[in-house]
Parts: sequence; C-alpha cells; structure tokens
Amino acid sequence: MQNEHLDFGTIKAASDIISAIVESSLQEREGVIPVKSDKFSFFKKSPNNISISFKDTEVYLKIKMNIQKGINILEETSEIQKEIKDEIIHLTGLKVRRVDLCIDKIVPQSPLEDFRY
Repeated sequence: MQNEHLDFGTIKAASDIISAIVESSLQEREGVIPVKSDKFSFFKKSPNNISISFKDTEVYLKIKMNIQKGINILEETSEIQKEIKDEIIHLTGLKVRRVDLCIDKIVPQSPLEDFRY
C-alpha cells in the first residue's frame, strides 16, 4: 500500500484554492459575514478566519464566521459545509475530512435592511 503525501508546492496551491473557495462561499451567502481580521505573514497578508490542515491527502478546515440574527444556524451551516466540501473535492481532487464552522458572533440585522418601501 502506497502512502500518498503532498509536496510543499501542492499544499501551497491547494491552500490558495481552498481559501478562495471558502471566501467565495461565505460572501455569496446572505446573512453570513466572514470574520475580517487579517494578520501579516512573512510574505503576505493572510486571513486567520480560515485554518487549513493537511494529513497526507486529506483536508481539515476550521472556519470562523459571523451570522446575522434570524438566520437558521443549523440549516445554513449544513449547507455551507456541503457546498465547501463539494467544491474542494471538485476543484482539487483532495479528500475533505472535516469542515468545522465556528460562529464568532451573531450580529443584529442592519436597520436599513429592515426598512421596506
């Protein structure tokens, strides 16, 4: 049985793709707000709201996000997990073991969003 491992270049490319998938998925969802706190690494600014780990060819994700009050958290997070997992598998071919979502804050809806004409 051959043990598959990813090299550094593959991990870096996969991490970039996975980060883009997560950010895109969260931005497309109404009522879900990505946590906006960036830290600087040696080479570039990197979001600390997404943690990506690899074990052999398996991916483990931890994602922090905020959600608006009134959103069905269980339903929304289940859909987000499935969408992110399916996209990663489709675009990278890697096996996704876990997509853990952490709700950092439940934020009130903006008064302008509640205003009806």
